[in-house]
Amino acid sequence: MRDVLGFAPAVSDVSRPPDTGASVLIVLHERGRLRDAVALAVVPVALVGVFALPASLRSSLVFSYREPTLVTAYGANVVHFRLAHLLADVVGYVLLAGTGYVLAVLAERRHLFLASALTYLVAFPPILSALNLAVPRNAVTYGFSGVVAAFAGFVPLALATYAKHRLSAGAWVRQAPGVFLASLVVVVAVALPDSRVAMGATAFVVSATALYGVSTLRRGLITTLARSVRDRRGWGDCFLLGVVVVFGFPFAGFPQPRVGGSVVNLYVHLLGYCLAFLVPYVALQTDAFARMPEPRSS
Repeated sequence: MRDVLGFAPAVSDVSRPPDTGASVLIVLHERGRLRDAVALAVVPVALVGVFALPASLRSSLVFSYREPTLVTAYGANVVHFRLAHLLADVVGYVLLAGTGYVLAVLAERRHLFLASALTYLVAFPPILSALNLAVPRNAVTYGFSGVVAAFAGFVPLALATYAKHRLSAGAWVRQAPGVFLASLVVVVAVALPDSRVAMGATAFVVSATALYGVSTLRRGLITTLARSVRDRRGWGDCFLLGVVVVFGFPFAGFPQPRVGGSVVNLYVHLLGYCLAFLVPYVALQTDAFARMPEPRSS
């Protein structure tokens, strides 16, 4: 997003990972759904469609901090005025939503992804717009990047469920906050370089991450995971690609705040990223999806 100035109990652990003799592509073909891809593709089509509207109509949809409305709270999230801004959001969405979907399907958590995606697309736009009002200013905001950041927030959880289901016998879902906090260390370092706020925030996040790290080391989860990544070709490669996405996103999602005459709304990026992790993680830990069987065949 950009501001234009002046305008239930946790799921129990299994004793061993499932059979990974089948290839990643075979399992993805069997358990994925073409209709899911079609549904996800509606989003970039809609963004391009809105971009094709007259500029005057798009301007009427931007979210004004001084005159907020429910219509603009929704509409501003799909508005773009520059092609580069639109392409960045579309590419980010395709990469992050695609990564989250693939990891979730392979981890047999397809329903978790679909419910999370629906939440991000329907509930998050007005919520993020409303939370923007916590920082009063004479400006307007628009763009889909807050929602894109939300899909990025799902990937650490998807990666943890994938690690548990496909690569190790440990309680990796419970370690998902550690993965998320580790990515936040990168976010803080990138978004707030050379500042006292960054130093304080980094110290706090590093401390919290260290607690998860110590627990993980004591239980031997990292050793088991590393061995699985090394030994299970295809499955291990998919995990490593997920790691690249998790720790690479902060560099793309939290750029320099000033771009031309606009200011990148890093605040809403951070909100989307954090809330998007917390919502499905809480749902998963309360067993909200335990009774929803995953598809076994195409």
